[in-house]
Amino acid sequence: MTTTELSTREAVTLVADRLADPAQVAAIASRDDNRDPIYDSVMWGPMTLANGLPGVALLYGELARTDGAWRPTAHRHLAAAAGAMNSAPSRGLFSGPAALLAAAQTCAGPEGHYGALRRKLAAWVADDQLTRLGTFRDRAADGGRGVDWAAYDLVNGVSGTARLLLDSAADPAETGPDVESALTDSLHHLVRLTEPVLVDGHEVPGWWVPCELQLGERDRQMYPRGDFNLGLAHGIAGPLTVLASAYEAGHRVPGLVEAMERIADWLLGWTLRDPAGTYWPARVSWDDELAPERPRELFTRTAWCYGAPGVAAALCHAGTVLDRPLWRTAAVDALHAALRRDESLWAIEGATVCHGYAGLLRVVTRVAHTTGDPELLAGRPRLEDKVLQCADEEAPFGFRHLMRFPAAALSPVPHRAVNTAGMLEGAAGVALSLLPVDPGPLPWDRTLGLA
Repeated sequence: MTTTELSTREAVTLVADRLADPAQVAAIASRDDNRDPIYDSVMWGPMTLANGLPGVALLYGELARTDGAWRPTAHRHLAAAAGAMNSAPSRGLFSGPAALLAAAQTCAGPEGHYGALRRKLAAWVADDQLTRLGTFRDRAADGGRGVDWAAYDLVNGVSGTARLLLDSAADPAETGPDVESALTDSLHHLVRLTEPVLVDGHEVPGWWVPCELQLGERDRQMYPRGDFNLGLAHGIAGPLTVLASAYEAGHRVPGLVEAMERIADWLLGWTLRDPAGTYWPARVSWDDELAPERPRELFTRTAWCYGAPGVAAALCHAGTVLDRPLWRTAAVDALHAALRRDESLWAIEGATVCHGYAGLLRVVTRVAHTTGDPELLAGRPRLEDKVLQCADEEAPFGFRHLMRFPAAALSPVPHRAVNTAGMLEGAAGVALSLLPVDPGPLPWDRTLGLA
């Protein structure tokens, strides 16, 4: 059997078999040749959803829902992750105890396993969330202008952990006054974040990230007056989908609907167009936001993390919850354009979820399932095939993660292929994206803001 002949079921089984032993996964993924070419660090975070044990546990938790034979494997990965608890700091949903809680919630299944563990972790996440919210309030009280990503993003910020607390609040094994308090305060915080702020005489969206709060020197040089992030991973699309989930679950704090409207209206106002149709840029600068006319084009991806797919998923979710047909139509139209666009312009690499084919596949799958749109339903097999073409039976985990590196422009090989195991940047996420779409969203979808 060649790698291109793998069926969807065979690809999922290949990954599941290769990732089954947590010790072997750790030994392979932590090898020195699996280094991030930009940050020069090994891409193994044992306590992360992105490329660690909690992300792998998500896969087995989902597989065990339909095949109980996978439950012991899910337990092994969850236990191994718990044993690595002290190896990673808390950085929102994707790292530390929150990542373990997300995995435990998925592995709990309909039977409600791991109740004691989940309750302990939910209390920890709630306490940590309240502490972080207090830090943001203190900075604002001290006259600090603008926010950083941690104040709102889905991967490392308040939105991701707020989404986790929504599930904790609904589960008798996890909920309690601390969880309810942290969730309510998080929603109030996200609502306030959407209110306009006055900066140098200009009224701008409250999620403005000033230069001094940019993550690195490269971003500070690119955005000397700060920027506004549109992406689902690190931008304002993340809070939009989380607020939609809160509304849907009945957690409707004052101003929640108005906050969703402010975000959606701003995103729609940043709809750009190329020959294929509409799209959204990844980030916009201060000057772009204040310019009398929108620029003709800005950098984007056709990915889960940035670009039309992630923004479309958030708009579709919010539009469905609030019954706003215009938002849903804008989302579907942008995904139609994405599928029409020349693939060389997608700016995505390889099979994995974050900025690869698996993430695009999962977004199209979710929006197609929500809307029943025939063009998106018809586009799924093509994207599935793109994922399957990346399968490599010689790779330790069945799929490799492709990364660009600083010298790529001068190299005949534009990527470095690394062996990563987790959900966002690893083989487990690829297998998760290939799971059957019915009867609806799976528990792991919420970690991507898709449910």
